[in-house]
Amino acid sequence: MAHVTKRGTSFCLRWRFAGRQQCCTFRGPSDAKAAAAKQFAEAQQHKVTSSQVYAAFDPALVRRRRAPLLRDWIERWLELKIDVSPATHAEYARILRTRVTHDLGALRVDEITRHEHLDPWKAALARELMPTGVKKHWTVLSQVMRDAVPHLRADNPLQRLPGRRGNGLPRELAHKACLLSGTEAGILIANCRASIRTLVMTALATGMRRGELLGLRVRDVDLGGPVPTVRIEQVLLRDGTFAGPKTTRSRRSVSLPSSHTEDLAVQIDGKAADELAFTAPDGGPWDMSNLRRRYWRPAVIEAQRCGQHRPRQLGSEAVSPCRCPGRLHVAPRFQDLRHSHVAYLIAAGWDFYTIQLRLGHASIKTTFDTYGHLLPHGEPARLAALDRLLPSDAGKPSVQDLRG
Repeated sequence: MAHVTKRGTSFCLRWRFAGRQQCCTFRGPSDAKAAAAKQFAEAQQHKVTSSQVYAAFDPALVRRRRAPLLRDWIERWLELKIDVSPATHAEYARILRTRVTHDLGALRVDEITRHEHLDPWKAALARELMPTGVKKHWTVLSQVMRDAVPHLRADNPLQRLPGRRGNGLPRELAHKACLLSGTEAGILIANCRASIRTLVMTALATGMRRGELLGLRVRDVDLGGPVPTVRIEQVLLRDGTFAGPKTTRSRRSVSLPSSHTEDLAVQIDGKAADELAFTAPDGGPWDMSNLRRRYWRPAVIEAQRCGQHRPRQLGSEAVSPCRCPGRLHVAPRFQDLRHSHVAYLIAAGWDFYTIQLRLGHASIKTTFDTYGHLLPHGEPARLAALDRLLPSDAGKPSVQDLRG
């Protein structure tokens, strides 16, 4: 319900929209303009902003109170965005200050429309970026525009339109995980350089993320308790800085299989408590790009080569074309060590809730969505029960009956 109250020689119209109070003030001596504005707001079922009411009844005031440019609103939004980690904030700033500001920054916040500005921008992004990148840009800008409602504009133009199943973003194709068998993992580890061998083995034994492994400190490793564990308290970010785990579920303890404790004990032997468990050859933190380019990829390529058959050029790399069992026939990413670890857990009979806690997933839905396809289906006992329910040979139609 809209209300008009008198303030000296002016009349103040108040109503609520989207959980916030809207207010418009009109100069007297007559309350005619305020009363007309009240009727307008009620006709719109109060789903209007003060800016829209001013635009209808006091255009001169609107010109004095124009919405900010998007680039200025982005800077204010980034300044007040304090509910995310520093790494996430830096990623938001990179996206907003580069592509978004360059393409849309000169527009005023209340002028941006879906048809005229956002759909062409989305199409331009899709021609240059992968689907994941397009979705990331769209999602971050949607957060910025959402916080402009309702005081700067009535709606968020990036929100999914009513009756639509999505925003028309390019479809993301999930990367097919490369699950290493125990034999394949052994071939890979045998071809790793000594500086990353224990790192790779720990990834397979714990399922820890790469940043968690590279941020692990000696004091977070407990090999003397009844159950050897490592505690995830910090992670190494892509920019070389350290931060706490992204979510509370990511801050966790991970138990170690007894077969791996000796290797990890050798890795941390002689190091101070605050030192990193896994360091680059120069003794400092690993550079993730350098780790992948100079250590991980060469190990994978070497594991793909056979000692009996000459390597053949395959793209930019030379691998053996044979099917000999002694070489690796797949090209895993470092992240696939985590996926392979989960496959081992499922094969060993671990329940999904325990797997969720071990991986640090915020929701068990994430665990099921990512690894549910690895669950065994149609176990022998269940298939036998199904056979008992199906018609016997006497009741089955003959081949001639099926052919009509």
